[in-house]
Amino acid sequence: MSDSIATVIIPNYNGLAFLPRLMQSLAEQSEKRFETIVVDDASSDGGVEYLRNNWPAVQVLVNRVNLGFAGTCNVGLHAAKTPYVVLLNNDTHLDPNWLAEGLRPFDVPDVGAVASLTLLADEPDIVDTAGDVYSVVGGAMKRGHLGTRADAKRLSPDAFSPSGVSAFYRRGVVAQVGYLDDSFQSYYEDVDLGFRLTRAGYRCVFAPKSICYHHLSSSYSPRGWRYHFNSARNAEVVWWANMPRRLRWRYLPSHFLFLTLQCGHKIIQGVGPAYVCGKFATFAQVGHILRKRRAISEISRISDEQLASRLEIDWWGLHVRSRRPGGGPR
Repeated sequence: MSDSIATVIIPNYNGLAFLPRLMQSLAEQSEKRFETIVVDDASSDGGVEYLRNNWPAVQVLVNRVNLGFAGTCNVGLHAAKTPYVVLLNNDTHLDPNWLAEGLRPFDVPDVGAVASLTLLADEPDIVDTAGDVYSVVGGAMKRGHLGTRADAKRLSPDAFSPSGVSAFYRRGVVAQVGYLDDSFQSYYEDVDLGFRLTRAGYRCVFAPKSICYHHLSSSYSPRGWRYHFNSARNAEVVWWANMPRRLRWRYLPSHFLFLTLQCGHKIIQGVGPAYVCGKFATFAQVGHILRKRRAISEISRISDEQLASRLEIDWWGLHVRSRRPGGGPR
């Protein structure tokens, strides 16, 4: 539509089982001024044919090879032309006011991103995520994870970043700070983008009436190698690339203590090898980290102390006393 103000971008990999309900919930949105782009990541389950036969207004782009979540989202982000873009998982369905409420906070000029309230599809009173919180030692966690919907209403209106499950952005701001990091493939790419938005002086706010329902863990195994390897590696890249030098030095001892505790937790979970290999894989990313630092320094508009005020200082309480070092599934 020529009057569209938003583009909903859905990365899809073998998600045919979820597409009918998701597409119907998009058709029932109260805000009609949007376009939909589905980027298929070399699926084999017939989802592309289903979309083309049943939802002809949806733009379907097909990757020739599997690019992973970040690369697939970037295909859609580059194709979008509207003022706002929304990244949305394929294993979701939506409240009718999801889009309207997710766009509402952009009336404030320094809002660069908006986090939806994502609930568990099978237990719709339980929260999957209300955006992400990020600690000074480099751990990201889902806000409100496994709490109740009522609990979510008491959360701060500011989040560090939106979860990639349902994430609203100003398209021009994303172009300014840089798109998702393709090299991440999946996991922590949303936190990395949120960090760059923060460094550039933009805020992420939580929209509790923008409700999304998520089939948690349908796209990955919480015990799978790729999940723990990518998360471990990408978390290090985010911390070393985005934290300014003064803050890195200030929190470096705590960062190493956190990694030690986190490693022990992963070993107890039985996923220690994937975690350790992911951390060691960070050494191969040194050149990439240095390039990211240079790019981030060019867009940074806030002081180190302003950045620190947006991070969780009480990392021990967040990661250790909560008994969830490293956070819930992301």
